[in-house]
Amino acid sequence: MSLYAAEKWEAPDKKYIGHRDGLTRNMSRYRFALARGARGRCLDIGCGRGYGFDHLRGPCNPCTGLDVAPGLIAEAKQNYPDVTFVTQSAEALPFPDASFDTVTSFEVIEHVQDDRAFLREIHRVAAPGALICISTPNRLVASGDRETPLNHFHVREYLGEEYRALLAPIFSAVEIYGQTDSPPGRVSQPGLGSKFINLLPVRIKYLLPHYVQDFFSVLLRPPLKPEDCTFTKDLFTGTHSFLAVCRKE
Repeated sequence: MSLYAAEKWEAPDKKYIGHRDGLTRNMSRYRFALARGARGRCLDIGCGRGYGFDHLRGPCNPCTGLDVAPGLIAEAKQNYPDVTFVTQSAEALPFPDASFDTVTSFEVIEHVQDDRAFLREIHRVAAPGALICISTPNRLVASGDRETPLNHFHVREYLGEEYRALLAPIFSAVEIYGQTDSPPGRVSQPGLGSKFINLLPVRIKYLLPHYVQDFFSVLLRPPLKPEDCTFTKDLFTGTHSFLAVCRKE
């Protein structure tokens, strides 16, 4: 994945329609991490333009952001001068052992070439007892039953139990939460656009390029609200993303 592509696909601001819902989902992950006890020295891997620090700063201090794209890091430094930013690959973290009490990394692991090396590095830089939150797309929703991701920026995607099996040997405790856009038990009233999308055969949806899916999803559906983002433990069916909450002994 080129650095240009990484910068091209992230929203230039929080009102950009192409990533309106993506930003809402991602910000909800930071809020969830805080609710699970994010505190102390914090590292956000794949921080992009740094908007996650709108939530992490305060309970987390000092804060460090890391991303592979220098353009994103340059912008983050301007917007968050009290945060330390580093341009670096996530598979070789430039920090001493046990440096952080909280590590967050949202929608990154599916992009790295060596996912186990990535997780071992997170384990290494995490302090004993650290909270570690890592999210990734659900392969069934993102790519159907295809092992090759439809999103060509992704090296791989996971099923729920595959994701748990990857994390469990590395961390002392692993909980997997499914992230959905509609709270369980609440009956939603989809608009005409949503009803049209839901009528499409699933396999046809998977054959559409991801940017076409994103465009029509944003065009036809009402904006996603933060309260629509829900995390349910061990929910693997119908969830668009998995968020792993891990601990290091």
